[in-house]
Amino acid sequence: MNKKLMALAVAGAVTAPGLAFAQVGGSPGVTLYGRLDETIMSNKYSANGANTITELKKGDIYSPGNSIGVRGREDLGGGTALWFQLEAGAWPSERTEAGATTGVNFGGRNSGLGVSSDLGDIMFGIWDTPYKLAYGAGNVVNSGGFASSGIIMGNGDTTGALTNARCTNTVSNATGTLASTAANAVCVTESTSNGTAWSRRINNSVQYWSPNFAGLQFRLMTALANYQSPATSGFASGLPKAKEWSASVAFARGPLSLAVAYDLHQGLRPGTAATAVANPKDTGIQIGAKWNFGLGEVGAGYEKLKYGDNGQTGGANNNANNGGMDVPAFVVNGRINAGPGAVWASYSKTAGGKSCTASTATIGSASCGIAAKMTTVGYDYIMSKRTKMYFAYNKIDNGFANGVGTNYYYIAGPAANNGGGTNGGLAAGTDVTSLSVGMQHSF
Repeated sequence: MNKKLMALAVAGAVTAPGLAFAQVGGSPGVTLYGRLDETIMSNKYSANGANTITELKKGDIYSPGNSIGVRGREDLGGGTALWFQLEAGAWPSERTEAGATTGVNFGGRNSGLGVSSDLGDIMFGIWDTPYKLAYGAGNVVNSGGFASSGIIMGNGDTTGALTNARCTNTVSNATGTLASTAANAVCVTESTSNGTAWSRRINNSVQYWSPNFAGLQFRLMTALANYQSPATSGFASGLPKAKEWSASVAFARGPLSLAVAYDLHQGLRPGTAATAVANPKDTGIQIGAKWNFGLGEVGAGYEKLKYGDNGQTGGANNNANNGGMDVPAFVVNGRINAGPGAVWASYSKTAGGKSCTASTATIGSASCGIAAKMTTVGYDYIMSKRTKMYFAYNKIDNGFANGVGTNYYYIAGPAANNGGGTNGGLAAGTDVTSLSVGMQHSF
């Protein structure tokens, strides 16, 4: 394996988050692109903490992060250009899934129309938030879909429109309470996102990306919500009005990459009781860094998620997936060249929710005071600048206590043990061990 080929492969792994827009294209014309990643996996699911799920094993052909798309650019003169990107998920080994929730529909992944000038870029469409893109600053592991972002870091991954009470199975009735009904049919064409996750790809988003100032770039984003209703008597703070703002500042120059990001959600976890808070504010802040030292690179990131108290009571364990909680987490990882490839490893952990409004509170995959960790080790065998084979070992340790537990799991992993392994989702307190051998090709 020659040194130039190895350098190209490593460079692809350390692309800074602030340079992600370069993929949209700097030359006029239309380009077909994509990535295919197929992994043979052996998964082991432990018995969960409540002993309601028995240990089971599952073999799978997993397709992590596959995509196919077209992008193009037209120069309009005067330093201005129009560009577009349409991207879809690709699942070579799977049955066709519901496009609204998996992104397999054309345009279901990062897709939009933008205008580029000396002042920067304005894009509108469906795209990763600046907060999600900033995870790349501290992450150097990307083989087999085992990157830490979107699992413990980020408390989940999601795609779709902002959550909204008019698009769920609850609507306001004449008494001012949220009564259970069938899902609102007018929202079926646009799937809503997960209200607790922070690794987000959001519909109806408008973003501004600044020019690159000697390696420094910032991004701003907001999103438009669907079917908002005026306030109704009986709700102390009106009906839920979903909002989101996201921002990041990234620096990438030479061997160093840095990023800091902030995200604010409002009304994505509304309390359904008449006296609850309809528009609680949730915030996330993260910092990340990585350093390329020639023979490899190291990275680290820290995140603190703060879920506001929405005044919700009742439901399982008196939390109904609501309440207030702070969730800190960190990741450290690295890779080092070895022979015709590189050895890589990652470790991420959360100590569990802090400052909880209820000792049994659970929000997303996080639970109050219950730790969880994820360890990944692998090897990439570089075959060309676009093709590699890899081996990976991954272990997610979920905690369980006082009748509740964490259920962190892969971003888009194979069917888990909830329901006997016949559907997605992971029973709380279940540990997951995976061995995989795969091949990845980009074009």
